[in-house]
Amino acid sequence: MKPKNKPSVLRNAQKFGLILFIGIAIGIVISLVLIIVINSRDTQTLSLQKNELPQKKGYQKLYNSKTSFNNSNKPPKPFYFNPNKVSYEELISFGLSPKQSGNIVNYVEAGGRFYKKENLKKLYCMDDKLYKKLEPWIVLDKFPAKDTSSKPSFTQSWNKKEKDIFELNAADTLDLQRLRGIGPSYSRRIYNYGKKLGGYVKLEQLKEVYGMNDTLYKSIIPYLIVKPNPTKININTSTIKQLNAHPYIDFFQAKAIIILRQDIKGIKSLEDLRQINLIDQATYEKLLPYIEL
Repeated sequence: MKPKNKPSVLRNAQKFGLILFIGIAIGIVISLVLIIVINSRDTQTLSLQKNELPQKKGYQKLYNSKTSFNNSNKPPKPFYFNPNKVSYEELISFGLSPKQSGNIVNYVEAGGRFYKKENLKKLYCMDDKLYKKLEPWIVLDKFPAKDTSSKPSFTQSWNKKEKDIFELNAADTLDLQRLRGIGPSYSRRIYNYGKKLGGYVKLEQLKEVYGMNDTLYKSIIPYLIVKPNPTKININTSTIKQLNAHPYIDFFQAKAIIILRQDIKGIKSLEDLRQINLIDQATYEKLLPYIEL
């Protein structure tokens, strides 16, 4: 009886195998269809995005342009100005950039002065185009009569005590600013240089102040006098550092003075300094008011 069951088992196995094969085939077909559909949708989406992209960029550009316009400042209004007196904020309102405005203001604060319009061309921020824009509005002496601005002119702002004559060594920085063309920066230079010297002994020493030119020098000396009373340096007891601190003595000259006083057992006369080759006649004469034994 057992051999009769073998064909039945075999048929059942064949049916199961056929069903499994058909199932796998259907699964493969479904997978392929899904892949094709998904790829087709992605391609359509990408194409749509590419077609819409120029429109979005154009819209964004228009939006940004409107936003920038709405946030822009009012157009600058030119006005007459003196570059030796104008402020950073005023130059900005005139239409200059922060860098251009800063260069002009910093030049004046550093002791520079514009004596004629063309002087502005020496600023590295100033090209021909910018200069032509500024030139009609620059006024160095005073504002024109037609200008109704309430801002006082450079001439009108000059202190009524400009004809007062005062002693240079007794003047502080505020006194010095009463002189035409002398601002805070110049006044500090003049004052500090006088302190380094030990006091001015003649007006000509003002020419040694950094930035001083002949025009400015000639314009201020009528209002100054000097009463010499310099602080003196003892060349037998001063250190190299103390000697070198004076504007007329450099390090090598100071060292030579020390060596000389050691070699000759102390400097007996100021004339002994003539033995130092590094100190020429001009330097020796400038030093005389400031040295002692």
